[in-house]
Amino acid sequence: MRRLFFILLLLAATTAFAKDFVKDAEPAILEVHYTRIEVTDTTKRNSHFFKDPVMLRIGKNKSVFCGTKRLWQDSIMECDLATFWAMDQAKTMSGKRDDTQLACGHYWSYIYKNIPDGQVTERLYFDMGRWQYTEDWEKPNWEICDSTKTILGYECIEATTDYRGRKWTAWFAPEIPIQEGPWKLCGLPGLILEAHDATNDYIFEANGILQNPNSEVGIFTYDDKRGYNTVSRDKFFNNWWKYSNSNFASKIQAAYGVGSTPTNEKQIVHHDKEETNYPHDL
Repeated sequence: MRRLFFILLLLAATTAFAKDFVKDAEPAILEVHYTRIEVTDTTKRNSHFFKDPVMLRIGKNKSVFCGTKRLWQDSIMECDLATFWAMDQAKTMSGKRDDTQLACGHYWSYIYKNIPDGQVTERLYFDMGRWQYTEDWEKPNWEICDSTKTILGYECIEATTDYRGRKWTAWFAPEIPIQEGPWKLCGLPGLILEAHDATNDYIFEANGILQNPNSEVGIFTYDDKRGYNTVSRDKFFNNWWKYSNSNFASKIQAAYGVGSTPTNEKQIVHHDKEETNYPHDL
């Protein structure tokens, strides 16, 4: 019961706070909630992974995909900073600072799709900076298969694609005639309710659908006043790759002058982004 209450409170707070901080807003016609699983060490799949709630909010002319917890934290920080710090202090006092239970979750990207303009914008905070890029909307080329299965009461059809460096399998519901899905997966004659890549490094599983939710679709403006570094898509991901493979102790030492003397040893990352077809220069 306590877990259910928290989920309901989380969704209510996300909806209520976010509506006042959406640029070029339009009413949402559908909101789909997924569980996203990301393997962080391919040699220890059963223990090294993140599991986060994420959501896809769809309007008539645009959509946004983001981490539910991240949206919740950004909303609280912008609209009621005192409450945010009170919650953070309560977590600190409890002694439960397990990284797998981050209040902001582990999925921090915001992916905006502008349907009429055919463009996609992604925003992400990493390496102590806010980064964004905009690209033409490249939809996957799908091959529809014969297999079917039921998800959330909808009969779904299997489809496969090679997209952005990975092979993907998705299950879509023709009964929901919206050509959308989690992350950048889209373009099928029905809403995608489940998807995974060939190695199961990334998995999306729908667990709830809201029709005509009391929410807005557009670009969230929480960090607009702080500004974004606007770069090309390749530069965006290459910067992320360099950051993920960098020596974090060295960064802390350089930024704050604390900690032991850094070494030249690099941190090894065993996973990559959902899309892998970008320069991996180190």
